[in-house]
Amino acid sequence: MGDWRLLPLGIDLGSTRARVACSESNRDGAVRIRSIVARDVPDEAVSPSHVEHPELVAAVLEEMIAEIGTRERRCVLAVGAPASLLRTVRLPKMSWPERLRASRFEAQRFAGWDLDEEGSIVRAHPVDRGTGTFAIGVTRSHCIDSRVGAVRAAGLRAVAIDHDALAMRRVFPNCDAIIDVGAERSSVHLFGASGLLSFVAQSGGAAITRGIAAELSIDLPTAERRKRILGCAGAGLSASEEVVASISSLVDRARARTTVDRIVVTGNGARLPNFVRDLEEATGAIAEMPVPDLLHTGTYPDDVVRAAAPDWALAASLAVWSVAA
Repeated sequence: MGDWRLLPLGIDLGSTRARVACSESNRDGAVRIRSIVARDVPDEAVSPSHVEHPELVAAVLEEMIAEIGTRERRCVLAVGAPASLLRTVRLPKMSWPERLRASRFEAQRFAGWDLDEEGSIVRAHPVDRGTGTFAIGVTRSHCIDSRVGAVRAAGLRAVAIDHDALAMRRVFPNCDAIIDVGAERSSVHLFGASGLLSFVAQSGGAAITRGIAAELSIDLPTAERRKRILGCAGAGLSASEEVVASISSLVDRARARTTVDRIVVTGNGARLPNFVRDLEEATGAIAEMPVPDLLHTGTYPDDVVRAAAPDWALAASLAVWSVAA
């Protein structure tokens, strides 16, 4: 095996947690994860569409980089629905300026916001030039700028920004849908013949935390610690059922477009005991929380990897973006 070289860091900025994955590759094409660090971010520092307080996030990132002990300063970030959307369309043969105008027109049809009033970035990536098939992506400019600004303040340089659903697809290729359960929202990503399609519910693990806090009359930090250690354990069950129901309704909507028989569940919110089982019962699909092969590197014990995989998967995939690309 040849000498190992560092790859750009994979950075997953969530609304309550940040994760940084450090990876390396060699001349033989082997890739391995060296280390992954996760930290809570200050309240309201990151929203689904914007880094509200870049200086606070930068301070957290600096601590994480110091713990990893890497000299690597390049990084890959991710954005996702609803701030960033993708659609696959067919375009007739045209010049590059014409394609750009056509792509912007198509993006305006599915974006859900006014592209001119809110500064937006539109890109068209060829999928099959023979059939004129392109993947058109659109995102708000401030979504990109705020993330890039946060890592720059931490002394890092963003070299790429991936779509979180496509990043997770790299590590979970064998399923009909990926459900990402975050703190304040849950996403259902479909991978059909027409390309990627995402549905978003404004409900996630934080709703369960609030349910536990309300039922036990405790503060939110205490409720969150209890949830991480004990799960619901007699409190927050109705809130958990509501989150499962909201995700199940998205799966029902998805089935109007494509078959959904096998689901991969990921995200920090998915680690709640029995959550995947309840989701399987509600959707009638096979639901599982697998450990990506990428995380089986011997760096961490198997039990640690199994427990952390839902939280680490996106950062790990971003850390090998340069190889996958």
